[in-house]
Amino acid sequence: EGKTLIVLIGLLIGLIAGLFLDVTIPSGLTPYLAVLTLVGIEALTASYNAMQRKEFAPAKFVIELLSNLVISGLLTALGVQLKYDFAFVIAFVLAYRIFRNISFISRNSYLKFKAWRVSRQKDDVAEEQ
Repeated sequence: EGKTLIVLIGLLIGLIAGLFLDVTIPSGLTPYLAVLTLVGIEALTASYNAMQRKEFAPAKFVIELLSNLVISGLLTALGVQLKYDFAFVIAFVLAYRIFRNISFISRNSYLKFKAWRVSRQKDDVAEEQ
């Protein structure tokens, strides 16, 4: 729980810094930045999903993140060399995985909330008797 808060605070600081700092990115690096950003977001949503299910393994997270970064970067570079936009295809796949992870997270959160509400109602009924 505490580690999650640290990650979220770090993301928030990075987002705020990115909004207010004027950083110019060369146009040749734009496809790489877009794909690598999506890889990072997918890794975060997948790891948070695994944390909710109590299946998170830091070593697995690092290996998957690094392998996804390398594969996505290489495919994007291949697309640039072939003058074919592989970055679009990669972005589509990663966006699908991000939305799938968010769906799992929201479903799990709903089930936890529903269980909490039912237990709270049982407590209220027990107090009335």
